[in-house]
Amino acid sequence: MNPVQGTPVFTAEKFTDLRELIVRTCSKYSELDAFIFRRSPKLSEVHRSFYEYGRDIKGLATYILNSKFAGGRIAVVGENAYEWFVSYNAILSSAAVGVPLDRALPEEELIQLLQRSRSRVIFYHHKHHKMMLSIAEKIKKGEIDLPLEMFVIFYKDGLSGKTKDDSWPDDERFADIYDLIKEGNFMVEAGDTKFEDTPIDPNEAKIILFTSGTTSMSKGVLLSHNNIVSNVYSIAQTLDVRRGDRAFSILPLHHTFENTCDYFISSCGACICMCDGLRYIVKNMEEWKPNVCISVPLLFENIYSKIEEGIKASGKEKIIAVARPVTRFLRKCGLDIRRNVFKDILDKLGGNFRMVVIGGAGIDKKYIDAFTDFGLQFFMGYGLTETSPVISVTTEVCDVHGSVGRPMNGITVAIDAEGTGPKAVGEILTKSDCIMLGYYENEEATKEAIDEDGWFHTGDMGYIDKTGSIHITGRVKSMIVMTNGKKAFPEEIEAVITEIKGVSEAFVWGNKNDREAIDVCAKLLINRKVIGAELGLTTEPDDGQVEAYLNDKMHEANHKLPQYKIVRNYVFSEEDMIKTTTLKIKRPKEQEHIESRLAELGHTMYDMNGKNFDKMIKANP
Repeated sequence: MNPVQGTPVFTAEKFTDLRELIVRTCSKYSELDAFIFRRSPKLSEVHRSFYEYGRDIKGLATYILNSKFAGGRIAVVGENAYEWFVSYNAILSSAAVGVPLDRALPEEELIQLLQRSRSRVIFYHHKHHKMMLSIAEKIKKGEIDLPLEMFVIFYKDGLSGKTKDDSWPDDERFADIYDLIKEGNFMVEAGDTKFEDTPIDPNEAKIILFTSGTTSMSKGVLLSHNNIVSNVYSIAQTLDVRRGDRAFSILPLHHTFENTCDYFISSCGACICMCDGLRYIVKNMEEWKPNVCISVPLLFENIYSKIEEGIKASGKEKIIAVARPVTRFLRKCGLDIRRNVFKDILDKLGGNFRMVVIGGAGIDKKYIDAFTDFGLQFFMGYGLTETSPVISVTTEVCDVHGSVGRPMNGITVAIDAEGTGPKAVGEILTKSDCIMLGYYENEEATKEAIDEDGWFHTGDMGYIDKTGSIHITGRVKSMIVMTNGKKAFPEEIEAVITEIKGVSEAFVWGNKNDREAIDVCAKLLINRKVIGAELGLTTEPDDGQVEAYLNDKMHEANHKLPQYKIVRNYVFSEEDMIKTTTLKIKRPKEQEHIESRLAELGHTMYDMNGKNFDKMIKANP
């Protein structure tokens, strides 16, 4: 299998467990800002120092340790907030089991995961208050069987009090997090030392993290303190985040990519600036002037689109088009003037942006090239929840286009391929201290994922090039198998389709036709305004014009693909696809949605080829 092992780029500090990481970090950087955030976009910003952060965690952890919930399972759900960090880290620092839950879950699915995890306490954002009141009432009436005994709100003052659903209930099961912190701090002042004295087994399962998917099918990934601190140590030896840096936080906190990277960012003495919401990204960047950001492709694709619109509006398209290759050439000669030449563009991002790390999915090379030309370090990372999560990332030492970099230090990667060449494609396997302990109450799935030799089977297909960089070609489960045995990965085809201007996203799948053969089909998310501009129109194009444009462009795209991979039928849409909270398309659900609607209306993809999918649905509700 020719395993590849990572090597360090930087020296870093190793922690035994997450409590040690928090305590040492908050002591070392006590006077610095740990967080900047707003309670709502219209309010003034709030600052919390590392000292305040550490004190709040210690107070809440001390309360938990002196309660009947010590060592139990405690859930956290809600929007990104300072109190999310405090509650989750107090849970883990008290040696309890943390259950971070997706903030986008509807009530019924949240209840199912609370039942599966057997959580006894839930910390929640005030936007979840109505849902918590409903769950509490159902428990009281005996309508649901849940061991939940306590509901703790992040920020009680966030409730308006104007309606019953937005008011504080007369129910002793509900508590304010700050009351609990205060109570814990009283105990500390009175001499309680449980926070320091309670042992934490770093190799014991202390996190149950449910993967995306339906709640009955989602797997609970069991992680330990050692899994997370090992990953933090590997990241710290790979990426350059500095004391006093500002990191822009956008992704949901229940997701391991954001969660683990935030531990890393904090451990470097950097400040986490929490985004006010997707509509305020550019505004937040301009005012908080971040240095680094951990994100997903869609965010920076959208930012680039806004930058492109600004360049066009300023009439500087030709100047920028000439400047990019010139600065690229000068950089190769040892003269880097990118940040001076493209200062106006960088100022729109706050002016201090130095590094962006993208994970979760691939991003088109044109975006990497553009941001790199403007003066940013633009890196690609790869990992899974089961690997805590980061496996590899491109760096300034090795930045191979199209790859997700070399494995980080302490992590080994191999390709389970039939061939032996340097580009032999097979399933990506990995081995390290970051590998999960297993799936919660699912021994069969655990044995399927982790073999007897300790290799974790990622379910991703790819190859390793001569530099040791990993290239991902697709998912094993999404692979399209033709009737002649040939195999195609949707991700490869989607990358070609999204090169079409005016196509924001593409979803590709294998569709069985009336001859029982498999056709490659696609659904395209379009930007009608961009297509109109490409057609030279002063108004938005109608469906006929869009169809004619896409027919031509899809014909060109198909010429770039082998015959067996060409898209036979496609539909276009202007409505978002079904996604996870980290903006990845839920492939099985999206395919089911398309195929079920077609079946209900008596249509096939052949009938609908080139047509507006949204219009079909609206015409036949």
